[in-house]
Amino acid sequence: MRWRPSLSLATDKQSRAIALAFLLLLAGLLMPPVNLPRDAYDYIVVFDISQSMNVEDYQLHGAPVSRLAYAHEAARRTLRDMPCGSRVGWAAFTGYRTILLLAPVEVCAHYSDLLASLEKIDGRMRWSNASEITKGVYWSVLTAQETQLPADAKPDIVFISDGQEAPPLDPAYPPRVIEDLPEHSIRGWLIGAGSDEPSPIPRVDEDGHRTGYWRADEVVQMSAFGGTNAPATEHLSAVREPHLRALADQLGFDYARLTGPASLSETLRDPRFARRRPTPTDLHWLPVALAVLTLALRFRPDGSWRSLVFTRSARTNSP
Repeated sequence: MRWRPSLSLATDKQSRAIALAFLLLLAGLLMPPVNLPRDAYDYIVVFDISQSMNVEDYQLHGAPVSRLAYAHEAARRTLRDMPCGSRVGWAAFTGYRTILLLAPVEVCAHYSDLLASLEKIDGRMRWSNASEITKGVYWSVLTAQETQLPADAKPDIVFISDGQEAPPLDPAYPPRVIEDLPEHSIRGWLIGAGSDEPSPIPRVDEDGHRTGYWRADEVVQMSAFGGTNAPATEHLSAVREPHLRALADQLGFDYARLTGPASLSETLRDPRFARRRPTPTDLHWLPVALAVLTLALRFRPDGSWRSLVFTRSARTNSP
């Protein structure tokens, strides 16, 4: 009957291992988030919702989509890729004003709310048919300056637009927005959306239904300014990259192009815009992993690997 004490001892060890694993699993379940320093980002993403953003010169899953719809998809992927602790808010631009729709909130805790509110941003919000991009960027900077975040932080701006001014700017009087901004300290990105090839601009009613396309005689052309013999092209739309780059240079912003659904996410996670701060971090996986390791070590088949090795070795060395 010598085997009984050994069996009892093994049973006691197994019971202790099970109890320890249970305590570790319970700790993992109850463990609160721990504040750890991490890189995070704060952004207000401004969507140009003027009618030129309805031009379908992007493709998504093999089907043509509008610039605004493509910007939505890029923003969804950006939310998914942003590290926890980052804060994102939404704003809309048309006419000459940028309106804050949702102040920046933490992306992990409010992920579903951010997605749901993003879906509501479309041309039906439009309160004007004008599209004075320069003034819209100016107002976006003022909006960021007035937005209060914890620790007196100010969000960075992301302004997504094709850059088409409507009515067009008088070339004799180029705007100088930086001179009118008090204590300008906001960083940001101007994101160019659209193709280099001009396309007709859809006419859209208040309910979001298309009613045709804008004609040359229905919009202000550059020829309206004295001494200008420019061809009538303002009823067509392409990304105005030189204008957006010049505007970014005035403000000290960076410029990037919306070239793919993942391009916005890659741009906004630029390390230069990261902010190191304590961030609640979920570490519940650590005690859970220790519990699994405890059970795996305690209930491993003792000596089975040794016998397997010796058996194979004996077979190899046998005549």
